[in-house]
Amino acid sequence: MKWIILILIFAGGIYYIVNEKKQEEIRKIQAEEIKKNEMRALESPLPESVKKEYSLSLSKDTVSTLRGLTEDTNEKVRISAVELLWQMQDPESPKLIKKMLENETETSVKIKIIELISRDKTRLSLKLLAEALKNYDKDTRVKAAEVLGEYATEDAIKTLNGALNDYDEEVKLKALESVNKIKKQIEKQREEKIKELENPNKDPLKVE
Repeated sequence: MKWIILILIFAGGIYYIVNEKKQEEIRKIQAEEIKKNEMRALESPLPESVKKEYSLSLSKDTVSTLRGLTEDTNEKVRISAVELLWQMQDPESPKLIKKMLENETETSVKIKIIELISRDKTRLSLKLLAEALKNYDKDTRVKAAEVLGEYATEDAIKTLNGALNDYDEEVKLKALESVNKIKKQIEKQREEKIKELENPNKDPLKVE
């Protein structure tokens, strides 16, 4: 009888240990899922466009004149006109910029346009930079690949995929550098977010 009781106690102990391990594994899996969901919630995708509280409002005639000046013979005038239209968020500015990138003969103007639109980290500017990566001019493609390295988002890496297969070695190299830069930025952001999740009540200003 004693042996039976001992066997039952032993079996019960084994069952308890095994069950406890299973529960621990389940808790770990659940914790990881919660962390993943929290990480997804913390991710901040690029906005479609920048919403400016104060934007310059001009008359229809003035706006129409500015649009026409994007085709002026003077490159400084073209740059100034498109910059003003972009800053005031003229609905026609994306179309005009795309057209200028396609038809502009001066590389310096296209590079200025790329620098202009890359100041706003938005899905709209990302789409326009994707167009710049297809440009016939090598220096334009190099510049577009370079500024994309400032977009710490997976979408920017996808945008650079085509440039990684560019026939020009300089474009490919710049695209590769930008992809590496973006990955490091994303990894750094994720590490910071994980630390925040693991220490939600920790005072970031407190020195231990």
